[in-house]
Amino acid sequence: MKKNLLTLTFLCGLGLSAQAQWVLQNTVNPQTPPDYISTQMHVVSDQVAWQLYQEDVNLATTNNFSKTADGGATWTAGSVNGTPGFQAAGIHALSATTAHVAQFGIGTSGGGEILRTTDGGNVWTKTTTASQFVAPVGFANWVYFFDANNGVSLGDPRNGSFEIYTTSNGGTSWTRVPAANLPTPLDADEYGLVGSYCAIGNTIWAGTTHLLGGSASNPLPARILKSTDRGLTWTASAITPLQGFISKVAMSDANNGLAFRGTDLIATTDGGATWQTRTYTGNFCHYDMTNVPGTNIIVSVGSSVPTASSFADIGSSYTIDNGATWIDIDRGNYHTTVDFVSRTVGYTGSLTDADGAGGVYKASPNILVLNNRNPELQKALSVYPNPSATGVFSLKLNSGIKAGTNVRVIDALGRQVLNQQLNATTIASQTATVDMSKEKAGVYTLELRTDNGVAQQKLVIQ
Repeated sequence: MKKNLLTLTFLCGLGLSAQAQWVLQNTVNPQTPPDYISTQMHVVSDQVAWQLYQEDVNLATTNNFSKTADGGATWTAGSVNGTPGFQAAGIHALSATTAHVAQFGIGTSGGGEILRTTDGGNVWTKTTTASQFVAPVGFANWVYFFDANNGVSLGDPRNGSFEIYTTSNGGTSWTRVPAANLPTPLDADEYGLVGSYCAIGNTIWAGTTHLLGGSASNPLPARILKSTDRGLTWTASAITPLQGFISKVAMSDANNGLAFRGTDLIATTDGGATWQTRTYTGNFCHYDMTNVPGTNIIVSVGSSVPTASSFADIGSSYTIDNGATWIDIDRGNYHTTVDFVSRTVGYTGSLTDADGAGGVYKASPNILVLNNRNPELQKALSVYPNPSATGVFSLKLNSGIKAGTNVRVIDALGRQVLNQQLNATTIASQTATVDMSKEKAGVYTLELRTDNGVAQQKLVIQ
């Protein structure tokens, strides 16, 4: 079922601002049209990324893409040429030349298809058959490839079961997963959702839509589907606390992950079998989120409030404690989509300007490593005793640090074990105590975050 895109359109009048963590791309001889907005980003490697985008007007259709094959230095644009009356639901690229797109029928016409290009997007060929994703109930929500040969695509229920297809030959042909290998839809009102999935290794999770009569004003409890064998068999989670639909799923590992609808966030610690409401601090941004492969980091982009009205409401952030705490990467940049292929290689989609430029940001190499480290603050940071036999440390503060400065400590697995703010009394004494006496012996990372940047220090408990 089509994803509601209204959250992607109402900020176009705010303009854009630049910050060092993200570097604006597509500024030299842009091929993209003016006032087009990114609807999905997919990063293939340190050199290759593709995105889908559409005109930033109500009821616009997504039939365009842009891509880079040189690490973001230049971007080429083109059209996804499939069945007339269809639009792109999701893209998964394998290289600068090969990509797959799932499409669905516009409006109430329904139907769906999977397209493939092997020449960089000049020609798109339909790889599903006339009997797959048949209108009016058939609907292709997304397509994902685990490797060059094995892929999966989720469709809405048809003939009593979710219409899920797999391929083992690179998308040349698709085979429907038998109903016996699938969870039964809750009722006639549970569907898939465009772009709502996440994969790690051979495991994939997918959010559903559950609206009474298809009406957003009548939300019902939603679920998350899961396959551990590249889409061949599936299970369903218990009913989640989210009502209506699951906008996106992002897992940091096989057990831990997040899902959201609007600013409502839920978390799992058992691989998605059960989900609990996640209370959080910081700015969780609810347009899109993604896991950063090989780390426990999840990045979110967009608005951090239900309805954004100023630059202060938009930006990007990340979490390393499964959504409990969100740390700003930037504020004031308009990001609509996000994807990372490694800790240092990621892109966000945005909005092209009146000349067709921009519309995409690239992560700076240290975006999730140093995250705006301040060299002067780093030099001034002093912790003693270190190592500590008791787990209690004294933090010496310089005169430039203000009340409200945040102090966090992260363990070797990336979990936050301490989070405190420095008050006026502590600032006046220029000394703060970091009490880690309840923690085990080992190596930790202290992070001091100020308006002027970040400083970090290794802590050792003997």
